[in-house]
Amino acid sequence: MVQRALRFTFFALWAVVMTALTYVLGAPPLKVLRRRIGRVKYWTLITVVSTGLYLLSLSPSVRLLLDARLLAVVFFSMSVLIGVFDEFEEMGFSFLGSSFFTLLINGLISAGAFALWVFRVGPNWSQNILSSMETALKPVSELNPHFQVNLVDLMIQLPSIAIILWMFAIYLAVLLESRLNTGEMAAPTFVPSLKPQLATMKLPDACVWIFIASLLGTFADFHIRPLEVISVNLMNISLVLFFFQGIAVVNKVFVKLRVGFFWQALFMVLFVLQLFLFVSLLGLMDYWLNFRTRLEKRPEEIKRET
Repeated sequence: MVQRALRFTFFALWAVVMTALTYVLGAPPLKVLRRRIGRVKYWTLITVVSTGLYLLSLSPSVRLLLDARLLAVVFFSMSVLIGVFDEFEEMGFSFLGSSFFTLLINGLISAGAFALWVFRVGPNWSQNILSSMETALKPVSELNPHFQVNLVDLMIQLPSIAIILWMFAIYLAVLLESRLNTGEMAAPTFVPSLKPQLATMKLPDACVWIFIASLLGTFADFHIRPLEVISVNLMNISLVLFFFQGIAVVNKVFVKLRVGFFWQALFMVLFVLQLFLFVSLLGLMDYWLNFRTRLEKRPEEIKRET
């Protein structure tokens, strides 16, 4: 019993470290932990860990090493994201349904927290954000003097950046859960995995029209600032959604060519870092060309259609 408790605590601390280093990679261990220890123990554990991290920020020596207060908030937000997603998953929702409602709830919670913060800070809230961003980007600009970014333009895209990080966290949690959920940490399998749905993911047709509308709002000169802000955030989110659908097409090609896991992982890193827009375009074109259906057909059937 003690060994199991230590194992789960270690898993929680691993999630804290991965969240601090990469944020999105903290999601897979949290998902396994939620599945393994259940609802009540999971929410109790993350509350204890988050509170402990927040209390560490009161120590001057800890404050010199890291911002434990920020880490506590970030870890708690990730834990809530995965916890809420697992609730919908256990209720039998699909991957897209679980993701949509999880992002909606997390977005509402974050919007409420942000509104309270703005009320507390006052009219200078935007200047505080800009100064924090400037401090965060200073090491990058020192390494690369040619690095230039408009902080105001970046600030208005923070909502979509947060949602995109949550989207990647959910995707990776579902993708990697089966590989982490083994051995001593193996969880009960009464809830079917949503991982097979990643390979067959197809976004609703409305996403195409939302993307087209966001392009018009972003690049057309309407001179309406709120419309531009909403449009650029919707465009960012739409591109990532199409990227996930493009990844499903690429995965179908990998299966067809029998590419090993190592090479798949390597190519995925390449796609994310270098070919993101290409994969997003592939996902967009999948609406009309239906690549995965064509890959399942024999060459003579494709020739017959053309």
